Amino acid sequence: MFGDEDEGSVFGRLGMMIAERFGFIAPLWIVKRPESLTIVDYRPTFTMFLTVAGFVVLLIGFVLVFLKIDTAVSFGLWAIGIPAACCVIFLFRGTIRETYYFDRTTDSYSFVRQFIHRREVIEGAMSQFTGAYVKTEENDDSTSYYVMLKQDGLFMTGATEQALRENVPIFNSFDREARIANAISGFLHSKPTDPGPHL
Repeated sequence: MFGDEDEGSVFGRLGMMIAERFGFIAPLWIVKRPESLTIVDYRPTFTMFLTVAGFVVLLIGFVLVFLKIDTAVSFGLWAIGIPAACCVIFLFRGTIRETYYFDRTTDSYSFVRQFIHRREVIEGAMSQFTGAYVKTEENDDSTSYYVMLKQDGLFMTGATEQALRENVPIFNSFDREARIANAISGFLHSKPTDPGPHL
């Protein structure tokens, strides 16, 4: 399936080591069963991560300013309240979890993007997919990895492949995306289990 990516720079390896250490903060679960595959991805996008961190810092600042009795309290509350309101708006734009279900018994797939206020579900026939692989995109200062789904026909967008996740999450690494792609490809190419003779 997919091997390791090139060694890369020292900073790239250091970043991967840090991501491995703190990966438990945003887990990636892959549950394989004979007739189904479930992938639960709790990794937020970088924007969502910064928004949550900023909101927590502003909330702590709000409590500290509110508890302080001073003439500058009202100015402090406004100075904290306006950025906090911006953070709340961004909180509603990002996903908190993405879940991918593949079911061989019903030949179906279901991709669920969970937002704070709504749920987005994409469903269809699993047999349309022929495999998955990791696509690498290099920018001037960063490298991003995407799990791409392949099929023989065209997707609704008119392409023969589509990214499983639209926005790059934090802790995005070749190894993590390869785990997802390997699980999907392995499940799509594995044969149904034989239930055995009926008595």
